[in-house]
Parts: sequence; C-alpha cells; structure tokens
Amino acid sequence: MSNHFCLDPNDPYAQSEVLVFFEGRYPDIRLLSVIDGNDDEILSDLVHEQQRDLIREIAAFYTSGGDTPNVAA
Repeated sequence: MSNHFCLDPNDPYAQSEVLVFFEGRYPDIRLLSVIDGNDDEILSDLVHEQQRDLIREIAAFYTSGGDTPNVAA
C-alpha cells in the first residue's frame, strides 16, 4: 500500500489536501482510502469523476519523475 497527498476534490479553492492510500501503478491504481483534513474517511462520498481526478493526480506525479510511492507500514 502506498500513499500520496492530493488536492482535496471537495475544496473548490484547491487550498487543502487529502491523504490518499492506494495500491497498484497507473493505469491500474486502486484507491483504498481518502482522509480529509478533519481525519474523516471520504472515499465513499466521492463521485466517480472525483476518484478519477485523484488517480490522475497520483499518476501525473509518479510518471513525471516524482519519487516512488511511499509505502505505509
């Protein structure tokens, strides 16, 4: 399992982040959990397009030469 900070898809001003736990590599990234700034699990509240936005953000980071995903203990 890996994790990555992404822009909060529920923040219209893009000023906050969520912590996304995921597995796999693009294009086969599977979201496992999304934790917002209040430490609430919000994955089930996100519509499909918001989930796809998170996957695209993760993919863009790692395919553009970013560090390898952080492995959660």
